[in-house]
Amino acid sequence: MSKLAILAALAIACIAFLSPATVQAVSQGSSNNVTFTGTVSCSKCQGIQPLHKGYTRWTWALQSISKGDDIVLVVGDDVYKLQGDKDQILKFMERKATVTGTLDGQRLTVQTIVRPEKKK
Repeated sequence: MSKLAILAALAIACIAFLSPATVQAVSQGSSNNVTFTGTVSCSKCQGIQPLHKGYTRWTWALQSISKGDDIVLVVGDDVYKLQGDKDQILKFMERKATVTGTLDGQRLTVQTIVRPEKKK
């Protein structure tokens, strides 16, 4: 067996054990274009907000954003700071969204943001 075939088999085996979001990030290569599905929230609460009297999760997140908190996408244990068209991103505050963009560390520059497809 050639070294190339062994490396290819090893790469496929490694990818099989990674999460779907990580697999997509790896498969996109050096361009860092990725697609993640998660919850859009404020950086302070990261999708896990305690109840604040007089606020819903949505209004609390919007207030936090207006005071300077970052908008983030929470994907499992990973949190990505979202950058892009703020008005478009805010439409998904405290909702699930599928975000496609360019990843630089933990900063995700949003190219598209849409509602996730329903599973059948």
